[in-house]
Amino acid sequence: MDLGLKDKIAIVTGATSGIGLAIARRLIEEGARVVICGREQSKLDQALRELSALGDVTGTLAHVDEPADVARIIETAVSAYSGLDIVISNAGTHLRGRLAEVSTDQVAAHFRTKVLGPWELARHAAPHMRARGGGRFIMVIGQAGKVPGRQVLGSAVVNAAQHAFVKSLADDLGRFGILVNAVCPSRIESPLTADLVIDEEQYLGRSLEQQQSGWGATVPLGRWGKPEDIADAVAFMASERAGYICGANIDVDGGHQRMIF
Repeated sequence: MDLGLKDKIAIVTGATSGIGLAIARRLIEEGARVVICGREQSKLDQALRELSALGDVTGTLAHVDEPADVARIIETAVSAYSGLDIVISNAGTHLRGRLAEVSTDQVAAHFRTKVLGPWELARHAAPHMRARGGGRFIMVIGQAGKVPGRQVLGSAVVNAAQHAFVKSLADDLGRFGILVNAVCPSRIESPLTADLVIDEEQYLGRSLEQQQSGWGATVPLGRWGKPEDIADAVAFMASERAGYICGANIDVDGGHQRMIF
């Protein structure tokens, strides 16, 4: 299936490893021209070496917490490729802990990265997308936004705000042909999950592979997913084939998240 992504100009944040790197790789394989960013120069350089062997890619060192850095990400894409069609907001990590274990400053920092950072991305990107007749803005949102719990209070609040942002932004930008959606991973093998502790853990002291043999039992497909599973979903949502999907959140989790809505 031709996704219609050839020569599209895309930005992927948090793209130096794991899910973000897989998304950038998939978009490049589809013929897109991609700008990646990350916070560590060595990881950025390594990612650029890998991706440049596949197609057209450039990168910039940036932290989405910083408005000036966000503006520079957009400017890098526009300067390098004379436009912008797709933004994938993937930067951010998981904030674990109960109320007494997580400080207000930690929650505020998490909010800046995962809500205010995408806010700035959208604010700077939208005029360029409008100039090209439309675009795609896709957020990668972890499961705590839909499946809250006592060990993920900070992530639950911040990720829920991300979902609210997606719905509201979709309403705001849809009339310009800018489709805003979310892709929601759970139980994905990545550097983020290498040291993951699961609530109600029963496998303490075992290797990750041993733990996953038990964790996989909670997934209807019986296994964890790969970053490439998320990348495939994101590529579809960024494509012409998803032209009537707006304000949606798509679970890519092997059936793990068991909410109805």
